[in-house]
Amino acid sequence: MNFPTEHFSAVLNHLNDGVFIANTKGVALWVNDMSTKQLGIDRTGIIGKTVEELESIGLFTPSVTKIVLKNRETTTKVQTSKGRQYLATGLLIKLENTEYVLVHVKDITETVKASFKLEKTEALMKQYWQQLQEMKFTQKKENDGKLIIGKSKQHTEMFELMNRVASFDATVLLNGETGVGKSMIAEELHKKSTRSDKPFVQINCSAIPETLMESELFGYMKGAFTGSNSKGKQGLVKKADGGTLFLDEIGELPLQLQPKLLHLLQNKSYIPIGGTEVQKADIRIVTATNQNLLEMVKQKRFREDLYYRLNVITITIPSLKDRKDDILPLLYHYLGIFKTKYTRDVSFSKEAVELLQDYDWPGNIRELENTVERLVITSLKNVITLEDLPDKILNESTTAIDQHQQENNLLQLKNQSLPQYMESIEKKLIENALNEHGTTRKAAKSLGITQSSISRRIKKYHLNNLD
Repeated sequence: MNFPTEHFSAVLNHLNDGVFIANTKGVALWVNDMSTKQLGIDRTGIIGKTVEELESIGLFTPSVTKIVLKNRETTTKVQTSKGRQYLATGLLIKLENTEYVLVHVKDITETVKASFKLEKTEALMKQYWQQLQEMKFTQKKENDGKLIIGKSKQHTEMFELMNRVASFDATVLLNGETGVGKSMIAEELHKKSTRSDKPFVQINCSAIPETLMESELFGYMKGAFTGSNSKGKQGLVKKADGGTLFLDEIGELPLQLQPKLLHLLQNKSYIPIGGTEVQKADIRIVTATNQNLLEMVKQKRFREDLYYRLNVITITIPSLKDRKDDILPLLYHYLGIFKTKYTRDVSFSKEAVELLQDYDWPGNIRELENTVERLVITSLKNVITLEDLPDKILNESTTAIDQHQQENNLLQLKNQSLPQYMESIEKKLIENALNEHGTTRKAAKSLGITQSSISRRIKKYHLNNLD
């Protein structure tokens, strides 16, 4: 049975949310009944007008339609209209050869008013966005859960630089704190390069003993030394032939081995241990470090000529404390991964998410990933609350709250005279003492003053006399 076309308008007019449809020039084509109520104007004042006109006469701000047409992507904004607040989501819809902008408008005024926080809009937007991110990141899996996630300015600039240099065969040095994801960036450089169909070989220079590092890198011929494999061994340079060799923690490369790496960089050739013939190496070298190599050069712990050969292009990967906007999507990305891995249906409470977002994550993405995995496994209920968070995160947040309180106290002092501020402290101390001890005698004793003194202050500050 077909659904009559004329019934669509009637159905949309029954919605408790507004529906606003415009063309690609921003001209309003159709609105439902709820939309006219939200805007406080009938259809004749809306249809045929551009969103710029409607915005200029104060019907709403900002215009989501205008933003969607500019960016050509789905957009959600908190909109203000007639003193009320709305969550407006706009998207492009293509029907045959014609495009329209559809905006769904939900009244969130009462919900926002109920919010305890002063930043009321942000709190509500965070709640909606968290739900959206959870659905998005649980569904999207690639590279065994390895995604380079981030929309912050710092992350975007780093990612754009990576994309620009990926197709060139130049040597790249990745700089960044421990745990920021240097190996993931190195692998992404390889995937976006012309060598993507060839091997990506990784070695951590700090994980291999100095005595074995040379043979691991360059291999050795049969009978090269006592105890060696009778058939010889192929080194990682050979295994990476045609592709990319990634040397992580390059600052830990033994000083005596650095000239051989320099020779490899300059001449694309090397000699295996025990060998006599030069072997060619068609490889691109990417290195990474969390150390200050230039300072190591000054301290004679790293060769200057090698440093400049490695430092052709430097990409600095920002730490999480410098890109706070990326913490939320990362939290939900790993939550989705570990929910699936451990078949647990868990979610974050609003309070837990806020604390995790405020945390500085000194261990960066690695610490965040490990923390989320632990929370998914150890949480007793289906909602991860403050009680489930590690002491380290809770303690740091307490310190931050104390600091914030001190800042508030200083701000309060700025707005008061010193006598006024001292009186407010005295009043608070007396209130606390009375609440704790129950009588003026005990309260006075705890404060080191006489009972008559505390009685005078109770009268002065209009406090309840408990005796």
